Amino acid sequence: MGNEDRISNLPTDLLISIISRLTILEATTTSILSTRWRYLHHYVTRLNFPIYLPRVDADVWYFASAVTRVLRLHRGGRIKEFRMCMSGCFNYEIVEWFEFALSKKAEIIHLRGIRYIDYEALFLRLRNKNNGFECLKDLCLLDPLMSDQDLELLLSNCIALESLELKNALMLENVSIVGHTKLKHLNLTYLKVHSIVIRDAISLVSLTLRILFNRHSVQLSNTPKLTQLYLEAFFPIKLLDELLTGMPACIRDQLQIMHITAKVTSICEMYDMYDMYQKSWVDFVNVKHLELTFIAVKFSLGPYFLCNFFRLVRLVEACSSLDKLVIKLPILPPSHDECTLETYVVPRCELSPKYLEISRYSGAPSQLALTLYLIDNASRFLQKVSVVAQDEEALARARHDFEHIASVSFSVM
Repeated sequence: MGNEDRISNLPTDLLISIISRLTILEATTTSILSTRWRYLHHYVTRLNFPIYLPRVDADVWYFASAVTRVLRLHRGGRIKEFRMCMSGCFNYEIVEWFEFALSKKAEIIHLRGIRYIDYEALFLRLRNKNNGFECLKDLCLLDPLMSDQDLELLLSNCIALESLELKNALMLENVSIVGHTKLKHLNLTYLKVHSIVIRDAISLVSLTLRILFNRHSVQLSNTPKLTQLYLEAFFPIKLLDELLTGMPACIRDQLQIMHITAKVTSICEMYDMYDMYQKSWVDFVNVKHLELTFIAVKFSLGPYFLCNFFRLVRLVEACSSLDKLVIKLPILPPSHDECTLETYVVPRCELSPKYLEISRYSGAPSQLALTLYLIDNASRFLQKVSVVAQDEEALARARHDFEHIASVSFSVM
C-alpha cells in the first residue's frame, strides 16, 4: 500500500484540474513523473505565466519563444484564464497570444507590462462569429494603444464582461460605457481623458478612477449597485469636491466604501485652504469605511500636508455613519517637519468613526498634531485607535506620544 501510486490512477480530468492550479513551470515538470503524466500539461485550463522582467533583448526573445511553444503545444479545447506580465516582446507575438486566448474561449485575460498591441489587427476578429470575445468575463490591459472607437467596439462584443481594467490607455479621450448590464468592477487608471460617461451599468459594484488631466468630467447615472468608490487625485482637491458633489444624490446615498488618494503639493495658499475648510461637503450617509491616503512629493511638506488634510476634513465629517476611518500619512522624516496645529486656526468638528487607524506614522509634528486632532474630535464615538508606525524607531515614538490614549494598539509596517 505504501508504494502504490494512487494519484496516477485518478481520472484524467481530475489530474488536469489539479495541475491547472500549478504554475506553468510546475505543471510542465509533472511530465517527467511517468508516461501517465507526460502530456497532461498540454491540457491545463489556467495559463498563468510568471512575471518576467528581461535584462537584455536576448532574454526577451528566449522567453517569448518559450511562451509561444507552450501555447502551440496546448491541446485542450478551452482554458479558464490567460495571464501574462512582461515587456519588450514584438507586436505580432502579443496578437498571436491574445488570439490564442480568445480561440480557447478564455474567461479571464490579463496582459500586464505588454505594450503596443495592434488593436486594428486584433479587432478584425470581431467581424467573425464565435470570435471568443463573447466569453470574456475579466479583461485587464496595460498600455494599450486603444482609441475611443476601439474601446467601443471591444465593449460591444464583450457581452459577458464583469470586470474591466484599463491602465495607461493614453489614446483614450472620451470614454463611454453605456448599457453594460453585467459589468461589476471598472478600473480606469492613469488616463488622460476629457470625459467619462458611465450609464445604465446596473450591476456595477466598484469604480476606480485615476485621472491625469486637471480638467475632465465624470457623469454617473443609473448604477443602482455602486457601493465602492476609489479615487486617486492627481488633480486639485477642488475638482475632487466637484466630482463628489456633482454625483446624483441616489448614487451618493448608496456608497459604503470610499478610498481617496491625494498628492500633497506645496502649492496650497492659506486662504484657499480656509475657504475649502469652511465649505461643507454633501452628506454621504451610508459610507461605513473611508480611507484617505496622502502621498508627499517632497520631504519638507509638513505644513502642506496639514493644509491638504484640512481641506478634506469636512468630507470626513460628511460621512456621518462611519465605522472605520483609515488615514495613510505621507512619509515625513521628523527632522524635516516642524509644523504643528498652532499654524492654523482650526475649529472643532463632529467626526463619527468607531475605529481609527493611523498608518505610516513617523512621529513628525504634523502627524502627531493631526492624530490628536482626530482623536479629540471623534471622542464621542471612538472605541478603538490603531497606530501603524513606519519603522521600529517611529514605533517607540508612537508609544510615547499616545501613552495617555485609552484603547490604542501599536504595530509596525
